[in-house]
This record gives sequence, structure tokens and C-alpha cells, in this order.
Amino acid sequence: MTVRDLLVHVGSVHRTVTRWVARGGRPPGRGFPPGDADPLDWYREGVASLIAALDPARAGEPAATWCPWDGTLGFWVRRMAHETAVHRVDAQAAAGAVEPLEPGLAADGIDEVLRLWLGCHQPPGAHTSGRAVTLRVPGREWTVALHEGVVDYCPGADPAAVVSGSPSDVDLWLWGRVGEERVSVEGDVGAVRSLRAAVAAATG
Repeated sequence: MTVRDLLVHVGSVHRTVTRWVARGGRPPGRGFPPGDADPLDWYREGVASLIAALDPARAGEPAATWCPWDGTLGFWVRRMAHETAVHRVDAQAAAGAVEPLEPGLAADGIDEVLRLWLGCHQPPGAHTSGRAVTLRVPGREWTVALHEGVVDYCPGADPAAVVSGSPSDVDLWLWGRVGEERVSVEGDVGAVRSLRAAVAAATG
């Protein structure tokens, strides 16, 4: 994928979400090529429309989403913050100068991956072992266990493994942007890799 491809991908996601909010449901299709337009101008126009649609002051208002437990505009504010942040890292990686994600944003990104993506998109039978894994960053931790079609969120359980690091590194590891060398893994490495594989399957 080139940087232009990345720009078109993120810009298309932004336009899809803007249309989703405006029409009150999932819009058909996701193809929004810039055509003859300058890709940067095309991207800027799309992100300006998205920002106008996702006013944080209206975060509590009802909105159509794909999350069973959050039907508010705030869902999209959060989702687009993480979508854009992860792809910002992709763009910076292409330029050879990645800046860490802001710690609070990254910690919330970990929570989003584990609860939203695994909770809604885990493929049946994929990478399940039932062994609990704790992810730990300064000030927060999550313990999850994957079973057939079920994700257990089990704080206080005795985990088979612990993954720890900075919020940015753990979040980017979950998204496959950094490898295990950027986090600390203690315990059952197989359980950790099963969790990472399940996240990869859930996030596509």
C-alpha cells in the first residue's frame, strides 16, 4: 500500500461514516476515489465534513452504529479517533519517523479493541483457547479469555500470560503495527499469540 492508497482508504472511511450519520444507517458501498482531484484536497474536504458531523458536544445524541450497546454519536467520535490515529502511525512509518500515540488515547484504544472489536467481530472458532491473558499499561489493565464464540472479560483472574508496556506500544501491538519486541510478554507465549491472532481476525 502506498501513502496515496492509505490517504484514499482513510478518506473513504471518513466519508462512509459521515454518510452513515447523515442517513441514519449503513450507507451502500465504500468506494470514494478522488478521481482527478488532488488527493490531499480530497482528503481535507472529507475530514472537514466528518468533523462537522461528529460534534463532541452532541456525543450523547442517538446515532446509527454497528455497536449493540452504543447507539450514540459518541461511538463514531471514539471510532474515528482511533481509526485515524492508527493510520497516522502508518503514514509516519512510511516517512521513517513514528511518534507514539498519546497515552490516554492509546489506553482507550486498547479498551476499544478488546471490547468492541473482539466483542462484535470475533469469527466463530477462531484462535480460541480459554486461557486468560492480561494486558497491562500504567494505571490500567484488562484480562480476557477467548472461548468458542465468547469473549470473557475476567478482571482478577489468574492469567496464563501478561503483556505489558506503554499504552502506545500495547495498542499498536494489538493492531499489528509493532511486534512483540516492543512489549513485555510473561508466561504462555502461545496464549498471547492466540489473542493477537484473534484480534487480527476481528479487525480484518
